Amino acid sequence: MAKILDGKEVGKAIRERTKQEADALREQGIVPKLVVLRVDENPSSMAYEKNAIKVMEKCGIDAEARTELEAKTTEDVLKIIDELNADESVSGVIIMQPFPEGIERAEIAERLNPFKDVDALNPVNLGKLINNDPTAMAPSTAQACIEILDYYDYELEGAEVCVVGSSPVVGKPLAVMLSNRNATVSNTHVYTKDNTLHTTLADILVSATGALGLVGPDYIKEGATVIDVGFGYKDGKATGDVRFEEVEPKASAITPVPGGVGSVTTGVLASQVVKGAKLLNNVE
Repeated sequence: MAKILDGKEVGKAIRERTKQEADALREQGIVPKLVVLRVDENPSSMAYEKNAIKVMEKCGIDAEARTELEAKTTEDVLKIIDELNADESVSGVIIMQPFPEGIERAEIAERLNPFKDVDALNPVNLGKLINNDPTAMAPSTAQACIEILDYYDYELEGAEVCVVGSSPVVGKPLAVMLSNRNATVSNTHVYTKDNTLHTTLADILVSATGALGLVGPDYIKEGATVIDVGFGYKDGKATGDVRFEEVEPKASAITPVPGGVGSVTTGVLASQVVKGAKLLNNVE
């Protein structure tokens, strides 16, 4: 039976570590603060906002939900970003997506101060990741995968890792982050002619496609570790990219859905707000 890589346990450890760092900053007169900017009433965004603020408060981080329903154009949102960039009390900004029609993601991402860009929308942060710059902010979900592997003491140097999925928010940055740790990384996707040619060579398989049930036992080699980033509902049941019941007997370790990667991401977000506060105030 495979070991269950418990995201709730990892998330708790990150939150505890982050609170210690936030408390230490407060002793120096620095108060980490996150602003969650939302320009519509998307139910998923509203639920995420509520949960994020709750987690920030537990971590000793100030948090503000800023709802700007009157912002209808890219220029409207850019003005708000400029205000947040100039506000010295703000150390992190997350902008809820997807944006309504008429608002351009790329322009907004490029305008946000990279040190306050806690979910790594700004391409400057992705460039920093490629350069292995320690000041880079990483996309929360990609960083959550790294946090799980670190928590369970996986040696990434020299490991064969396959990341299935090439999105700019998970697959691509995660492949870079793993490469920075000296893993040997293959990055495939749903258009790869035969994913199994690559996945069955991997010591660690990460699937981040959103194609529910894509990964079966034929995708992994015996004893591989499987990280499932996918999330959705199938037949009314929460599920991921991996067919858990079929894959688990063949794997040595696996993340569940729910209770895996998703349980780590808000803790990562909190840790990056603290990181932003340190960078903005030149604190080690």
